[in-house]
Amino acid sequence: MKSDRFKRLVLLVFPFLFIAATGDSVKHVLIIGDSISIGYTPILQKSLSSVALIEHNPGNGGSTVRGKDNIEKWIGNKKWDIILFNFGLHDLVYKDDSNNYDVANGKVSVTLTEYRNNLKFIVSKLRETTAKLIFVNTTMVPENSVGRKIEDPARYNQVALEVMKGNNIEVIDLYTSSLIIHPQNSRPGNVHYSDKGYELLAEPLIKSITAALQK
Repeated sequence: MKSDRFKRLVLLVFPFLFIAATGDSVKHVLIIGDSISIGYTPILQKSLSSVALIEHNPGNGGSTVRGKDNIEKWIGNKKWDIILFNFGLHDLVYKDDSNNYDVANGKVSVTLTEYRNNLKFIVSKLRETTAKLIFVNTTMVPENSVGRKIEDPARYNQVALEVMKGNNIEVIDLYTSSLIIHPQNSRPGNVHYSDKGYELLAEPLIKSITAALQK
């Protein structure tokens, strides 16, 4: 328990030490996304600590509805060099009238049409910055996942791909990677990953961010 608290403290303090050491020349990377992105962000921070200061939006980015409501606040006044963002897993959740996850008796949180329109709005706000934009598509949904359908990530990813292509935004296909990574690095029915799983998910992100910073 003490070890976990120490690790979290280091992750909170390290960015400020890094700024002090590097001054204004530091590259700034913003990660926007859900709990999956929260899982791999510390790995990105550690792996890229020599070249960039990486921050995550406060809390869980949630669905594109939450994204629309908060995107300007998350961007803030900082000059970001790269913004890596993701929405999907919370858009395709089915909820009942009591807001419980329920595929059988609930309805989808954000329809595909709403998802498309929300993404377009979010992208329009991100493009007001000078940052290099990178979209990370939605990871897989395993069998027996509460509130989600196995086939939905592919459907939502297709919509996202169309929006990103229309705006010349790079897309990292984490969905395909997750199909291989998830079975050996997660609990049955759970969309989340083990520590090793997040490390594997982070690999293509590290490559993409590194390449973008070198341009």
